[in-house]
Amino acid sequence: MPMTSRKRRRCHISAAAAALAFVGTSPIPSCHALYVGEHILGSPAIPHQPEPAASEPSIANVGGTLPERIVMRFESEQEDPFAPPTSQNYRDSFYWLDRLDDTSCAMASDQWHAGSSTGDRPTNTQPFSLLSWNILAQSLYNSASYSWEVRFKRIMEIIADASPSLVCLQEVDDHDSFLFDFLPAMHALGYDGTAQGHSDVRDIKRRSGKNDRRHLTATFWKADHFRPVNVTDSNGVDYPHMSRGRSLTCTLQDISGVDATNSSDVASGPCLSVINCHLEGHPRQYAARMTQLQHAMEDLSNRRTRGPDLNGLVIAGDFNCELQSSVCSTYLRIGRVGRKGGLGGVHGTSAMAVPASLLESEEAAEALSPLLEWGKAIPNDDLENVKPHPFRRNSMVSAYPVLLGQRNPRLHFTYCANPDRPVAGLDQMWHSSFTLNRIGLRRMFKSQKMRKRILKTGLPTSRHPSDHLPIGAVFDWNACDVDACMVDSNRQGCDEVGVNELSIVLDCPVPVPKPKSPMMAFAELDMLMSTCPYDTEEQRDELMSIIDHVPDLPLDPKEKALELATEKAA
Repeated sequence: MPMTSRKRRRCHISAAAAALAFVGTSPIPSCHALYVGEHILGSPAIPHQPEPAASEPSIANVGGTLPERIVMRFESEQEDPFAPPTSQNYRDSFYWLDRLDDTSCAMASDQWHAGSSTGDRPTNTQPFSLLSWNILAQSLYNSASYSWEVRFKRIMEIIADASPSLVCLQEVDDHDSFLFDFLPAMHALGYDGTAQGHSDVRDIKRRSGKNDRRHLTATFWKADHFRPVNVTDSNGVDYPHMSRGRSLTCTLQDISGVDATNSSDVASGPCLSVINCHLEGHPRQYAARMTQLQHAMEDLSNRRTRGPDLNGLVIAGDFNCELQSSVCSTYLRIGRVGRKGGLGGVHGTSAMAVPASLLESEEAAEALSPLLEWGKAIPNDDLENVKPHPFRRNSMVSAYPVLLGQRNPRLHFTYCANPDRPVAGLDQMWHSSFTLNRIGLRRMFKSQKMRKRILKTGLPTSRHPSDHLPIGAVFDWNACDVDACMVDSNRQGCDEVGVNELSIVLDCPVPVPKPKSPMMAFAELDMLMSTCPYDTEEQRDELMSIIDHVPDLPLDPKEKALELATEKAA
């Protein structure tokens, strides 16, 4: 039935809301997530049983970040659950691993690249792995069940067994514990390392305040795989690492595939920055957590302009917020939050995928819907002054898919201090996916029996010396695609190591919102319509009749000025 002009006006006022009602309503064929080749390398094949996807997944993203695609397999189209990845889906597949040693990394990399004509790694690099773990400072452990000597011995056993290329630890008790416990033990395993407050670390901002924390973060790297890279600041002072109160940033050069005796050859390896963070722990301090990430990335971007080219970035640690829905997840993945950041906010479980062309526009600066953290909406005013982060054009994504543990945290969690109270995604690992391929993940539980035992008793236990479980991932450098560099202006040119430089955006002016602009509804609607599915053409026509232009609506101020100028000229 045709709509009257008055009815159209009423509908236009809520046009964006009407479009939202169409999102995710179309039926989606039955499918389930498949992580290609999921088995423990060198062991009998053990298929992973991922939790089922939501009954009607939306085109909107899942869990507070624009989604990293997971390999989806329609049951009627593919029967072999261990088929090698194809050129279409290989970037989204990974292997579950128990160990992160060089042999496991190489085997996972070879199988991951098998059958694909693209995504090769540079010839002078090897895959590397990173383990991140909040080890629970002894000063925070309110129990006499396990002494530090017992817990430290078990911590080192787990690290030695995993044997990763890089280790990020949070809650090292104090600097003495780093110097006299961890550093000698890690040296014996072939690692070098540093920590907040160490002599080779430049303190950008010292830890201070009435609740000054003794415990700190520490980062270690295998000496035969990485070496620190000095950076010259504006005063001409060389320093290899820098820290703030909640983060430690190390810049390392990958020397795994070069001749260590040839100084010029060593200097040609790609550079990786690792931000090891332990963010603010209070549940309602979401703005503080995001600001801590922002400052760490800004410090790195400022000093990269005076140092060697940066090819990769990994941010790992205890984020003290859920991966599935949080301000930090949205900020890292999208690159901005808040009105002054160019995005009004993204709802934790039903965010629209905003076109990149609109993210930089003034129209995108208005509120879309609130962010959620710990189940509560975050007021936009609390995010008002947060600038976009400088690495937003490098496709920062979570190594662990946000779907893991989203519906039922008992199936996949990283923290369980109390029985039957697990938290999924508290510990996180993010990487620049333009230059790094995630090819493997450390399995959280070696068996379902282990998972159920942890849920029953809580952590720590005699076998698990912390209230957190370690997370880990295997990464491979992504070979530079010359054609992609020529087409995509966001990518920096290929350098001599065969890996893209990271794109760093410095001092980019943030868009200023236009308060109560009549055109904002159309801009918001364009964003919604870009990903809105339709069941039939009739459904499309019905919606278009609602949002069709209404002649008697007030003009946008710019349009009104243009119309007046045209009349005067006539």
